[in-house]
Amino acid sequence: MPNPTERAIFLQALDEDNLDERLAYLDSACGDDASLRGSVEALLAAHERPAALLDHPICGDRSRFAFSSELSEGPLEHIGMQIGPYKLMEQIGEGGFGLVFVAEQEQPVRRRVALKIVKPGAASKEVIARFEGERQAVAMMNHPNIAQVFDAGVTTDHRPFFVMELVRGLPITEFCDKKQLDLRERLNLIIDVCSAVHHAHQKGVIHRDIKPSNVMVTLHDGKPVAKVIDFGVAKAIGQRLTDKTVYTRFHSMIGTPLYMSPEQAEMSGLDIDTRSDIYSLGVLLYELLAGTTPFDRNRLDSAGLDELRRIIREEEPPRPSTRLSTLNKTLSTIADQRRIDPGRLTSTLRGDLDWIVMKSLEKDRSRRYDSAASLADDIRRFLDGDPITARPPSTAYQFQKFARRHRVVIITAALVGCSMIVGTAASLWQMSKAIAAKQEVEQFAANLTQASVLVASGQTHADAGRWSEAARDYGAAVAIQPTFFLPRVQRGQLYARIYLLPEAARDYAFALDTGASTSQPQWWGVPALFLYTGHDDAFARLSKQYQQHLLQDPDEPKWLTLRGLVVSDQNNESMDRQALAELARSWLSLPPPGPPPGLDELLGFDELLGLDGPPGFGRPPGPESNGPPGWREGPPPDRLDGGRPRESLPRNMCQYVSALAELRDKNFDSALNLLREADADPRWPDRYLVQAPLALAYHYSGKSEQAKRALDLSGELIRDVLNVLREHPQENGSTLWSDLVEALQIHDEASQAIVGIPSPLRPNVDQVRGASLNLIARPMNSQSE
Repeated sequence: MPNPTERAIFLQALDEDNLDERLAYLDSACGDDASLRGSVEALLAAHERPAALLDHPICGDRSRFAFSSELSEGPLEHIGMQIGPYKLMEQIGEGGFGLVFVAEQEQPVRRRVALKIVKPGAASKEVIARFEGERQAVAMMNHPNIAQVFDAGVTTDHRPFFVMELVRGLPITEFCDKKQLDLRERLNLIIDVCSAVHHAHQKGVIHRDIKPSNVMVTLHDGKPVAKVIDFGVAKAIGQRLTDKTVYTRFHSMIGTPLYMSPEQAEMSGLDIDTRSDIYSLGVLLYELLAGTTPFDRNRLDSAGLDELRRIIREEEPPRPSTRLSTLNKTLSTIADQRRIDPGRLTSTLRGDLDWIVMKSLEKDRSRRYDSAASLADDIRRFLDGDPITARPPSTAYQFQKFARRHRVVIITAALVGCSMIVGTAASLWQMSKAIAAKQEVEQFAANLTQASVLVASGQTHADAGRWSEAARDYGAAVAIQPTFFLPRVQRGQLYARIYLLPEAARDYAFALDTGASTSQPQWWGVPALFLYTGHDDAFARLSKQYQQHLLQDPDEPKWLTLRGLVVSDQNNESMDRQALAELARSWLSLPPPGPPPGLDELLGFDELLGLDGPPGFGRPPGPESNGPPGWREGPPPDRLDGGRPRESLPRNMCQYVSALAELRDKNFDSALNLLREADADPRWPDRYLVQAPLALAYHYSGKSEQAKRALDLSGELIRDVLNVLREHPQENGSTLWSDLVEALQIHDEASQAIVGIPSPLRPNVDQVRGASLNLIARPMNSQSE
């Protein structure tokens, strides 16, 4: 054997009887080392077919031996092959079970695409299942930094394939070095990669193999654009990517060792979650900044499997700035590739960037960033000169950031202070006042820092379902900074999620009075909350702001903003109800975003529009549902995409919002048609939302019997949801509070209009509130039970 690593991998691979398990092991053990992979495959082929050595002696390029019981069909035999409207032009990639080609699409349009197809002779049940899992994972994505799927099918010899966007680029590290991108340009690229990975996580997919060769960068109009590719070992969260069985062997590692998280290397019962991708993003960021990976590549290559796993699980890598100090011979080259002096490169990485990278590389995944979006946000804070969250922000650290952003002001203040010292008694008296003011500023900064830490801690507890601890931390933050709106908004969101509605409305009203921005996702659903809890003045003020949001760009659909305005029949001052209805009609006539026509039927996209998203965007009801209609598997992903709140909704919810606008404009027939069409869509789980508006439309159309039936059905469906919430208070947050509060408000309006009495659901709401009050009063150990 040429080296111990090749021998160890070869012997371990011999123990894998199943072809797909052996391929998965080789993917993990060899990583990106094509030479090592070719050597081991040649040895395995020679072991299984020793007679082949007589015709194909191992000399020169050993990689031509394909690993299978039969020598596989060479890639050259695919060139020129016609697969439907696609003609294979050249091979550009090869994995454990698939080949990737540049293909020429001839119809209905002519373009170059990438076509991935299962290798000849490798189409076992497990391989097809893994291939279809990758195909479905990529098809679920719709993000500018993820290669897009165009088509899919099966060849005449029963090999599945799929067609996607052709990315003609270089691995991100190679591109950055070749183009000599500076640190800011590299950080902006990694922000785009984080955005793509966060999108995949929101679609319920973990990549599990993020590395430079799976993040390609190309130039679009002279601007670098990153594309995440190769979801071949992706894992689904809470869903199945394919109906076929994919078996991952108990003692197998999935991923590339250099970029693999400790829990991936553990190979234990610990489940892999999205934070594994955060670790890999941290390694990628480390390499982009320092020019090398946290662990030495040669050391991992020469280590045995057990030693490799121990290094990844136990050893702490040096900080990027520390690692640079050990690269004496190559430091100058690395600095030149980043267009910076070697000394300045080390000093720039020391501090914030070191903290950001090391937080991503924490062995304990609970100490990493909780999402790829959080990592991107911290990088943006660094680029903007704002305090980062990767370390506890001390007062001195906050002041250092303030001084760096306001250097001229600080220097001027220092000069004024010097003149005061040598000035008159009056100047000394003024200086004493300035010192007192400075102490007040420092105390304010300290309080702001402490409140921010408590808000972050409260958010962590809330995300983990520890409601009592979250309420405690938010309350402490409010006590420290009673006039600061951020703790109020966060606590209001927590209270709304656990249906403490009066408390939530008070916090949101206070935040509105103190200047909070209402264009963020945390405010979706607040107009209905204000109305239901009797905060009519707050609703009126919020409505004015929502109308301003609409007028800024009326041609861009802002469905959730419009939804907040039409939840009530109150008159609007700056925009009348007719204008709102016309706006809804114009938006509804726009073509919906999504995959190309016909692709949804081909790939099973019928349920994609109901998987996740903002209020009104949920998983379709089915046999896996644990509650009545409207019950959801998780909280809404309130998030910013590209710095702006996402206001896209599925068409059935757009029809529902349009129906409310028509109802408010007294177009009752249009409202009825839209509500019936939305209600008939099987992909929409929130069926209780439709009935109360239907009841109002029937009532004002003179159809009293139908109005009464719809009102009764509305009450029955909402009561079912409230009963589940009362019986399972520890699962609060799994139903979209904004949808339920809106349903309660419109049901209240319908009950007053149709039968002349308030809604009888108030006692049920109070029971849910009582269960939630008991929940946040329980200690942490009781909640965990």
